[in-house]
This record gives sequence, structure tokens and C-alpha cells, in this order.
Amino acid sequence: MSDRVLHRFKVGLRRDPVGIVLLAIVVAMIDAILAAPLISALSPVGTDFKQVLLPPNAVNWLGTDDFGRDVFTRLLYGGRTSLTVAGVAVLIVMSIGVTVGVVAGYFGGVVDLVLTKIIDVLLAFPRLVLAIAVAALMGGGMVPLIIAISVVAWPAYARIIRGFTLQVTQEGYVLAARCLGTPTWKILTRHIALNLIGPILVLAMLDIGNLILAVSALSFLGLGVPPPAPEWGAMLNEGRNNMEIAPWLVLAPGLAIFVVVLAANYFGDIVRDSVEGRPVHGPRNWLRLPLLGATQPSRLAAAPAAPHKDEVAAPALDMQDVCIEVTDRRSPYFGRRILNNVSLRVTRGESVGLIGESGSGKSTLAALSLGLTRPPLALTAGSASLFGEDTAGWSWDDWQHVRGRSIALVNQDPLSALNPVLRVGDQIGEVMQTHLAPSRAALEDRLREVLDEVDLPRRVMRQFPHELSGGMRQRAVIAMAIVNRPALLIADEPTTALDVSTQIRILDLLRGLQDRYGLALLFVSHDLRVISRVADRVVIMRGGEVMERGLTKEIFAGATHPYTRELIAAMPGRRMRLIQAAAE
Repeated sequence: MSDRVLHRFKVGLRRDPVGIVLLAIVVAMIDAILAAPLISALSPVGTDFKQVLLPPNAVNWLGTDDFGRDVFTRLLYGGRTSLTVAGVAVLIVMSIGVTVGVVAGYFGGVVDLVLTKIIDVLLAFPRLVLAIAVAALMGGGMVPLIIAISVVAWPAYARIIRGFTLQVTQEGYVLAARCLGTPTWKILTRHIALNLIGPILVLAMLDIGNLILAVSALSFLGLGVPPPAPEWGAMLNEGRNNMEIAPWLVLAPGLAIFVVVLAANYFGDIVRDSVEGRPVHGPRNWLRLPLLGATQPSRLAAAPAAPHKDEVAAPALDMQDVCIEVTDRRSPYFGRRILNNVSLRVTRGESVGLIGESGSGKSTLAALSLGLTRPPLALTAGSASLFGEDTAGWSWDDWQHVRGRSIALVNQDPLSALNPVLRVGDQIGEVMQTHLAPSRAALEDRLREVLDEVDLPRRVMRQFPHELSGGMRQRAVIAMAIVNRPALLIADEPTTALDVSTQIRILDLLRGLQDRYGLALLFVSHDLRVISRVADRVVIMRGGEVMERGLTKEIFAGATHPYTRELIAAMPGRRMRLIQAAAE
């Protein structure tokens, strides 16, 4: 949970006198429970039949029960049992529920289907009835009590966390992490789970009251900690037969349960408001790929062994007659062809602009080049290769070693491409640590070096994404992409969310990096003006097909395809003059 959420929680609590009183009461209760041996010298389990059912007095502050045991002492020790069982159950429930929910939401497909069916089956049973059945089968006791509560509580967590995970998985920073080769376990733990801390905490706060009630209910039914060990629910059961003559036997544990449950729900609401207030294996072909595409390799690592002459001559990206179709028979679009016989080649040191309107298939083509084509889409014809290596047989593990190391992506929206809860320096460093495992000193040197390359001040390393301007965020995303000196850089409309002046600076930066390090640059855009500034060659797409291709100057000076001429003619006069000037 971020400092902002914590600050909002403190502010909300300060302005809520009821919350302050409840907090004071709960803190006092917990302190008393923890210090029970110091507060009361009486035994919570010893019997004294001479002291049976005494009313509250100077020695026995809350009276005695029908075995002569001090109710106040048993209340303190019983609180230890109730809160321990509920606390351990919360940790277990959170661990299982968050793990299942994140895995189901992130992987989807068969994994999601199987896990959600299991969740649905467990949720179909009444919660308390299922807990009673599990506890009864296990014979009662503290451990069976924790297990019974955990079994019935985790599915609700998993269902809710799955929904949050489905949302977070679509965020740009998760896609950026995948495209930069971040291991799946790190994506799940750092980029997804870390962003779910707020909802998880809210769920835990709101549910701990329910778990305490469940503990008390099972103990009341005799399925909790066996007597004479004290527990609040068991104390209610023991006192119900003498309610008329000794009401303190029921009032004391009942009031304790009421206060703790009320406080948990009350603070859960405050936490929720605080959170919602936030701007809330195949062959290892990768071993043969060039790890550093720069003509001036970074001083952090030695240059790789000289590649084979065929690899030097091979284009960085080569797609021939590529066809991508919807292959899932359950989809209403089954059989629809997204890309139709598309060919694209990007050589080293070259910048190619991929132009197309929305729905033209350009982003699908970019996803294919990164190995991110997933069902219901599939490559049905043609071939795609990186540096002369056919990628058709690559496993996900092979792609993970390539992304962020030999090929990298600059995302469209810089704000969504950066994880809001991680510092910028940590996010850039993560890409390097994933692939090169540098020393701490080498990592810091490279971070300072790459920030200089993208013209960002050093202080950015210690800042969060929301503290940066749009242009600075985009430069940070570019720094993440080039920190390992990839040989191929794919920029997917990286200037769409920026103003015109910032666009020009970002375009000049990309072009400068491409010229300096000999990168192969594939620039995806729908803006002819942008393409004219960075691309040596252009490829025009529409409806999943290539309409026209050629040198930038030649295309803008004399387009032959009617669609290309329509695009140029549709540009405003001032922009048209800019394009023509850039083409000269």
C-alpha cells in the first residue's frame, strides 16, 4: 500500500471520532490480552467450587463461572485463542485465495476454467455449514478449527482477486514487463500482486470480523478448542445455561466479540475508502541471438562472441507471407483472417515505419514479432524469424530470454507502461537484472548511463511514475527498453499520448539512439507526420493486408496505391507541408 493510501487512512481516522474511540478500545483490548499473565495472577482453567457464580467484585472483576473460574482472566486468555485462530486463518486464507486468484486471472484458459469451477463448487455450499462439516470430520481442536475456517473462506478471496487480476493484467506495465522478458513469477509477485495490496488489505480487514464470528460459532458448537481452555465462543456456550442468574457469563465474551467485529468492519470501510481514493520447453535458440545490438557495447558486459556470417547478414526481423486467423471454434469470429499474406523486413541500422488505421492489423503484426500471439489467434501460414532464426518452434521460455535482451518494446501509453507502485529506477534496473545479473555497482553505473542517454535527470531513479511529466515517463519507458542494448526495438505508437513539441523530442531521441547504436527500429503508427520523421522505409497496411511499401521519400513524393494517396490527401495542409519538407 502506498504512502498516499496510508496518509488518506490517517486523515480519515483523525476526522472520525468514532474510529478513534474504537481504535483506542481495540488497542487496549489487544494490549490486555497480550499482557494477560501480568494483569491477572489467577488461573484461567483452575477450578474452585467455593467461588461458583460469584457476581463481579474487587477480586473477580467480571465475576466467576459455574466452576469458580475468574471470568475476566478467562476473557483475556480466550481472546488470545480467538484472535490467534482468526489471525492465522486470515494469513492462510489470503495466501491461498490470492495465489489461486492471481494464477487464474493471469494465465486464463484451461487454468482459469479449472480453478473457477473449483471455486464455484466450494462457494455453492453455505459457508458455516461447510466449516462445521470439516471441523466435525477432523475432530475439533485449534488446528482443525483453523483448517475448517480456511477451507471455507479462501474461495471468496480467490474470486475477488481473480477479478482484480484480470484488470491489472491488461495494464501497460504488465505488457511491458512481458515484452522485456521479465520472468512470470516476478510479474505475478511484483507487477500484479504488489498492485493488489490495497484490495487484499480491504478484504482482510472486512473479513477478519467474519472469521472471528466463524471461530466463535464453531467453538460455541463444541468444535473449537476443547475445554477447559478458554475461548470466547466456548464461554458463550458455557454461560448460556446460567444467563438468568449470572448474565455476566454471556455479556463479557459477547461484548468482546461485538467490539472486535465492529472495529474490524469499521476500519475495513476506512481502508476501502482510502484505497478507492487513489488515482487508483523447446530448443534454446535464444543462445544464438546477438545479445547486444549496439556498435558501441555497454561497458558493463563484454561483447558477445562474433556471430556467424549468416547471422550478420540476416535481417533483424523477417516475416514472409504471414497469415494470422481466429482458430478458436468457440469464437463468433472463427475463421476470420486478421493478417493476410503480410511480409515485412527490418534490417540492422534501419528504421521501418508501419502505418495503418485502427484495425489494420499493425499491432497484431507487432505482437507476432514479440511472440505474444495467443489464442484465439494463431499463425496459420508464412514464417517469422529473428536474426535468421525461425521462431515457429520457440517456447514461452525461449521468448522470455529474448524479450528485453535482443528485442524490446516501447509502449504507447507511458503512464500505463510503468508500474505505479515501483520507483522508476527499480523498474529500469529490473530489466537488466533479469537478463544480465550485474553487480550492484555495475547496475547503478548503467542506470546513470541510460538516464543520460535518454536525457533524464538522476533524481528520476528515486521517483514514482506519477511524479514525472508525460515526456519524462516516455523517456523512462525508452530507458527500460534500451538498458540491455537490444538489437531490435519496436515502438508501438509511442507518441500518441504526447503533445506535439514533446512528440518531436521523443522522435528525435529514438532516431538518435537508432543511429548511434545501429538498432533495427520498427515504428508502428497511424500518423504520417510522425512516420516521416523517423522512418527510412514505410509499409502501409489496411484490413490486414499491405497496400504499399517503399522508401519514405518516394512514398510521400509519389504514392501509387489509391489508399496511400487518400491518406496523404486527408492530411491538413500544414501537416502536408511538414511531410513534404521531411521527405526532401
